[in-house]
Amino acid sequence: MQPANNGQQPVYILQQGTQQTNGSAAQRSNISAAKAVAQAIRTTLGPLGMDKMLIDPAGNILITNDGVSILREIGIEHPAAKMVVEVAKTQEANCYDGTTSAVVLAGALLEQAERLLDKGIHPTTICKGYRAARDVAVNILETWGANDGESPRQAAATSLTGKSAEGIKDHLVSICVDAIKSVQSVDDISILSVSGKSEEDTCLVPGVVVEKGLASPSMEREIENAAILLLDVGLEPQNTKMEAQVQITSPEQVALFLEQEEEAIRSMVRTIKDSGASVVFTQKKIDDLALHYLTKEGIVAVGNVQKSVLESLSLLVGGRIVSSLNATIVEEDMGYGNYRLNDSFDNDLIEITPLHARPKQQTILASGATKHVAEEMERALEDAVGVCWLASKENIVPGGGATQTYLWTQLLRHNFTDLTGRHMMAVDAFREALMAIPEAIAENAGHDPVDVRANLIQAHSDSNILSCIEIENGGIIDAFDAQIVEPQSLHIQAITSAVEAAVMILRIDDVISMNPEGARNPMG
Repeated sequence: MQPANNGQQPVYILQQGTQQTNGSAAQRSNISAAKAVAQAIRTTLGPLGMDKMLIDPAGNILITNDGVSILREIGIEHPAAKMVVEVAKTQEANCYDGTTSAVVLAGALLEQAERLLDKGIHPTTICKGYRAARDVAVNILETWGANDGESPRQAAATSLTGKSAEGIKDHLVSICVDAIKSVQSVDDISILSVSGKSEEDTCLVPGVVVEKGLASPSMEREIENAAILLLDVGLEPQNTKMEAQVQITSPEQVALFLEQEEEAIRSMVRTIKDSGASVVFTQKKIDDLALHYLTKEGIVAVGNVQKSVLESLSLLVGGRIVSSLNATIVEEDMGYGNYRLNDSFDNDLIEITPLHARPKQQTILASGATKHVAEEMERALEDAVGVCWLASKENIVPGGGATQTYLWTQLLRHNFTDLTGRHMMAVDAFREALMAIPEAIAENAGHDPVDVRANLIQAHSDSNILSCIEIENGGIIDAFDAQIVEPQSLHIQAITSAVEAAVMILRIDDVISMNPEGARNPMG
């Protein structure tokens, strides 16, 4: 940066090598970057959206049409583009699905804003119009919609439409609905991808699944009403935390030292046996010698279990996580449940189910013949379970472009008394951006987006029917009759995040890229 200095020698106030882009050039660069992100995933939107194949530097392959998964993997560097990526991440964190719609909407808002900038409309005017339109749209969504006992099932089915597992959609929907019935939060539902069997083998385990096999083939494979002990202490010789030197001068001393270590392990095993435990999970390592003694006592032992899994097991079976074996294990420390080894997939799994009928933890095994298929199944179920949960707690609104078209008609009729003509141009731009969603759905299905858009608007203007796209022939159908529905918060979050991202980008008129070396030009 070199300000005017009345003909004197310029004064440099920024670091040497610092790059600066300002004015219209900065705005256009940011808008172009954000639009490019939206365009990159636009073709994945809708029931007939396409998949993306992503290959990382190590050669690992990811095939998916999940918007946020794509954006995480492609390594975006442009700062404005990263803002749009944050829209997708926020959408996923709060609503589980709708990430692609949120990003496409953000891109459409910026595309419409670019046209207004070309007409000489100031960015702050556009921002005010966008925010006013957003407030009206959100207010409509918050006081709109319906809900009944079938809403979770319908929302899950809508989410799964167009995913790779659509062929077994009814089966997966039933799993989603069953999974949310007994849990307190959607976070109590774990989804694990498992390969080696078909997609039809996807199932719900009413409990916790540990991604571990048996440490010894002689251990029991199934125990009903097992006494379960949870530990965060290693079953191995204890290392002292003090520096010391031990001089061993004879074979007898070696034997004595080893005997002491062995006795320490035997003492741990005796403590476990005396507790009555038949299954032991520990966060730490299990020594081979300890494993030998445990197996000899008929005790199933699993080591290196993640802390989060131990906590889930504690919640499920009622036991406490024990941090020491130096004291007697009391009854309150023990948990009780059913234990079973599941070796039907490529990797062995240990299933722990509760003795009671309504478990506090649920696990979905997302099955696929290959690792890639199973992982995509997992992503699809994460979205479906999330919207299923939301639909059980809030109203649902029509999907398939119906909600965006409805908002388009309502905003057209709304009286924005406190806005000028230029602000209303921004409101109109907001309305047009909304229609990017049904247009993209239609285009990705091979239909003329202009015709579909016109037919949707006409249908919404002529009747109270909340029409959406009939994906097979491009016609118009009633969304509620077709059970194409989504949670209202999904749309509220998408609109809110998209507008805020667009406003933030539009308000930037200067981009300064700092020199990492920190060198400065000499002054004077």
